[in-house]
Amino acid sequence: SPHSRAHRIARMREPLALYRALLRARAEAFAGDVRALAASRGEIREKFEASRDVDDALAAQRMREGREAEEFIRLHVVQAVRDDVGGAFKMRVEPSHVDVTIEGARESESGSGCEREPKA
Repeated sequence: SPHSRAHRIARMREPLALYRALLRARAEAFAGDVRALAASRGEIREKFEASRDVDDALAAQRMREGREAEEFIRLHVVQAVRDDVGGAFKMRVEPSHVDVTIEGARESESGSGCEREPKA
């Protein structure tokens, strides 16, 4: 029966796994940024709470959106931190980041960060 206890538990397993995956992705993307970590955790929680009692069709749509969001965060979000000394932005680009292109910037000589190119 679609309302059996086993069915309800099975329906909760996938959203819970996605919730955890989103929290992990945001923890990696915003490591060390307390405000971004708190804001992203709140946003994820809010979206899941708002989806708690939706019908199956809307739940499936929200799960697709959540998987896309997790993938986007994991593969495309790169955090830049301003260097206190020179004011250049330093970025940690991981091999998992795909299609990373930064307009108006070039890789620093050390290869560990990003410096803004001088304006012509």
